[in-house]
Amino acid sequence: MVTIYDIARITGYSAPTVSKALNNQSDIGQKTKEKIINVAKELGYIPNSSAKGLVTRKSWLIGLIYEEDELGVGIEHPLFASIINAFKQEMEAVGYELIFIARNLGGRKMSLLEHCRYRHVDGVLIVNADASDTEILEVTKSDIPCISSNIVFPDICTVTSENIRPAVEAVQYLYALGHRSIAHIAGPQNSVAAAGYERLEGYKAGLVSRQLPIKSEFIVVSDFWNSESGYKAMIELWKNKEKPTAIFCASDIMSMGVMNACRDLGLRIPKDISIISFDDNLWASFSHPPLTTFRQDRQAIGKKAAEIMKRFLNGEKVPPRVLVPVTLIERESCAPIT
Repeated sequence: MVTIYDIARITGYSAPTVSKALNNQSDIGQKTKEKIINVAKELGYIPNSSAKGLVTRKSWLIGLIYEEDELGVGIEHPLFASIINAFKQEMEAVGYELIFIARNLGGRKMSLLEHCRYRHVDGVLIVNADASDTEILEVTKSDIPCISSNIVFPDICTVTSENIRPAVEAVQYLYALGHRSIAHIAGPQNSVAAAGYERLEGYKAGLVSRQLPIKSEFIVVSDFWNSESGYKAMIELWKNKEKPTAIFCASDIMSMGVMNACRDLGLRIPKDISIISFDDNLWASFSHPPLTTFRQDRQAIGKKAAEIMKRFLNGEKVPPRVLVPVTLIERESCAPIT
C-alpha cells in the first residue's frame, strides 16, 4: 500500500509537505502541489479517510436524503438517478463519499438530523423530499451545509431545471402552430416539487403572452407524477363540452398516460390533438408518435449541485436558487391546426 512516505521519497519533499499538498492546503505552491499529486496518481495512492479526517477535521462524507415517491422505483428514478450519480462523481473527484441518511440505523429509529450527527457528515444533499417534513426541516435549519434538488426549501440553495420559462415557451410553440385552445395537465400542487406549480404558472403566463384566456376547465391537476394520473386527467379533461386542440403536459411519465387515454378516446396524435411535454425521459423518443418535449439536463443539475456544495463547504456564500436551462426537443407529437 502506497503511503505519503513513498511519495515523499520519490518527490524529494518532506512527508508533512506531501500531506499538505494532497489536502490542498494554501501554504504549498501550485507547482509543488501538481508534482506531488501527479506522483501520487502514478503510484495509485489512496488516502486514508481516518487520517485525512484528523488532519482536515472533516469526515469527508456527504449525506443523501432521498425520499421514495409514487413511482416506486427507488434510486432508479429516471430523473433523480442521473442527478445523484453526477453529483456523486463530482464529489468523489475531490475526495468525498456519498452515503444515505435514513430514519433508522441498524434497526434503531433515529431522526434524520441524529443520523447526520452520528455520521459526522460534512454536508447534505436533499432530493425529492417533502418541504414540510419536520425532520427534514430540522436538518436544513441546522449548522450542516445543505442543498436540495427539485424541492425548494426556504433556508437553503436549491438546484433545479428552469420550469416557468419553458412552460411559457410550450404555449407559445403551440400558438405558433395555430392552436388557440391549449390545455394543461399539471403536476401535483404540493410541497414536494417546485415543478408542479411553476410549470402551471408558466402555462398561465404563456396564455397571457398571446392574449389567450385562462380557462379553469382547461387545467386539470394530477394527484401524482405517474402515468395513471396522466390517464385520469386526460379522461377528465375530455368530459368538458369545449375540447382543446393541444395539451401541455407537466411530465413525460404523465404524458404516457395521456397518450394512452387519447388512444382509448379515439384521438389521433397529432392529427386530432397535439401534445408537448417536459423531461425527455428515455421512452419519449420511442413513444407513438415520438414526443415533443423539453429536455432536462440531469447531468448538469447534478454537477451544478456538486459545485454549489463545494463552494458551501469552502465557506463561500451560495445563491438561494440555481436554474439549469432546458432544451426543446421537437419530434412528432405536435402539428399545425387544420
